[in-house]
Amino acid sequence: MALFFPRMLVAGLALLSTSLVLPARAIGGNAPGPAYAQIAHDIQAEIATGHLTGVSLALVQHGHIVWEQGFGWADREAGRKVTAHTPFSIASTSKTFTAAAMMTLVKAGKIKLDASANDYLGEDKIVDDQGPTSAATVRMLASHTSGLPSFFLMYMRGAKPRPPTTDALLRDYGEVVAPPGTHYEYSNLGYQVLDDIVERSAHEDFGAYLEKHIFQPLGMKDSFFETDAKPRSSRAVRYDDNGHPMPFYVTATPGSGGVYASAHDLARWAMFNLKDHRADQTPILSDHELDQLHEPQVLIGRDQYYALGWDVWKRADGSHVVGNPGGQSGVRSEFVLVPGADVGCVVLSNSHADRQFIEKVRDRLVASLVPGWQGLSFEAPKPIPLHSAGEYAGVWKGELTAQGKAIPVTLRVSPDGKATFAVGDAPAARVDGLGLLDKRLVGDTTGVIKGQDAKREHLQKLSLDVRRSGDRLSGEAVAWGVTVDRMAVVPFRIDLTHLSVPQ
Repeated sequence: MALFFPRMLVAGLALLSTSLVLPARAIGGNAPGPAYAQIAHDIQAEIATGHLTGVSLALVQHGHIVWEQGFGWADREAGRKVTAHTPFSIASTSKTFTAAAMMTLVKAGKIKLDASANDYLGEDKIVDDQGPTSAATVRMLASHTSGLPSFFLMYMRGAKPRPPTTDALLRDYGEVVAPPGTHYEYSNLGYQVLDDIVERSAHEDFGAYLEKHIFQPLGMKDSFFETDAKPRSSRAVRYDDNGHPMPFYVTATPGSGGVYASAHDLARWAMFNLKDHRADQTPILSDHELDQLHEPQVLIGRDQYYALGWDVWKRADGSHVVGNPGGQSGVRSEFVLVPGADVGCVVLSNSHADRQFIEKVRDRLVASLVPGWQGLSFEAPKPIPLHSAGEYAGVWKGELTAQGKAIPVTLRVSPDGKATFAVGDAPAARVDGLGLLDKRLVGDTTGVIKGQDAKREHLQKLSLDVRRSGDRLSGEAVAWGVTVDRMAVVPFRIDLTHLSVPQ
C-alpha cells in the first residue's frame, strides 16, 4: 500500500522465542554460484534467528530461470517446508493480474479503457456530490487516479461480519474524494471495482477468469485467487510480526490483493511480461498490449510513476524498471522487472517483518545480472509546512460521511499554521504535520469516528487530505491503525465550510 499518511506497512521487528525456532533448510533448488550461495546462507541465517519464517525466490533472464529456491517454513507448526512451488499470498502484486485481466477484455472489445467505469457497473455506481459520475474511467481505476479513496480491511475466517460485496463497498465508500484524474491516490477500492467490471464484462467469476485466461495459458500451476473461507492446504501460512501463525483471512478488496502464487509461477509471469516468447506459454496479450500496461500514467514521487497495475521507476541511464511490491499483515512480496537487461526477480515472504532484508535480497539478486544496479528508492512527496496559514486560517465546520453516517467535525487553523480537529462533541486534538501537498492541505491527528467499520476496528488515528475551493474544503479523513497482526484503513468523505478567521 502506498499512502500519503504515515507509512503503515513498516511494523516493528520482534524476534521469535528461541524455543520456537526450528532449523531452516533450503529446498527446491541449489544456488548456482558463490554469490547466490552467500545469499542462500544469509536467508537461512535470518530464518534461524527468527526474523523470518519462510522465503521463496526466483531469478530469470532471457526467458530462463537462473535460480529458484525455497527456504524455511510454509507451515512451521506442521513442519511443512517452503519450496519454489509453494503458493504465497502476494498482496498488491496481485494488481498486475487484475490489470492484465482488464486488458484481455480490452483486447476482446468488451471494455474501453477511457470509458466511464460506471458504464460497466450494476445499480451501485461511483458517485460524487451530485450523484453518479461519468468522470472516473476504467483507466483511472487501474492507475489510482479515479478519485476513490484509500481503503483496507481484513476479515478472519469464521468471524463476523463477513466481507462486503463490491456493491456494498460502493454504497458505503464509493464517493470520490478528489476530482477524477487530478492526482494519484493508492486505492484498493478502485481495484475491487475493476474486479467487478471484469466479472460483469466477462460474465464469469473473477477467480475463474484468472484461472482460465491467465494462469492456465501461462503454465502457472501453483497460482489461484483465494476468497474462500477455507484456505488451500498447499499455501504458505501467514505469520505476524512476532512470528506467530495468523488465522486465515481475506480482505474487503480481493481484486486488489487476493492472488496466491509461487516464486516459480511469478518467474513465468515475469518472463511473459518481459516479452520472452516461450513455447510453453500461450500469449494472452500482445507485446503492444503489455506496453500499454507498463506505460507510465501518473507521477508518484521523484523518478517513480504508476502505470496500469505496475510501478515504473526511471533509472539514471534513462531505462525503466517495472514491478509491483506487495505488503500487508503476514505478507511481503518483491516483484521487479528490468526490461533493458531482460531480467526479472521475485522474493516472497510469509511475514511482513524484516522488510529491509527482503528488499536487500531483491537488490543482491538483480545486481548479479544487471551491472550498476543501485536498488530501488522511493521518495514520497513531502508536504510544505504551513508556517503561515494565510487563506486557510479560520474555523472550518462540516461533516464526515461514510456508511450512511454524517458526523459533525471542526477544523481550526490559527494564523501561524497550528491547527486542531474535533470530531462531534469530543475535545479537539492537535493536527501534526499540517502542510500543502500538490495544492492540498494534509495533516495527521486523532479522533474516534463512530462509523461501523472504524468503530469495529477501534481506529483512533486520522489523516486529513482536503482541497480548497473558495470557502470550502473537501476531500477525505482516513481513519487507520496497524498492530503486529492487523491493519485497517477506513476513509470518510469530508466537507467543510469556512466560518471565521481567528485573530
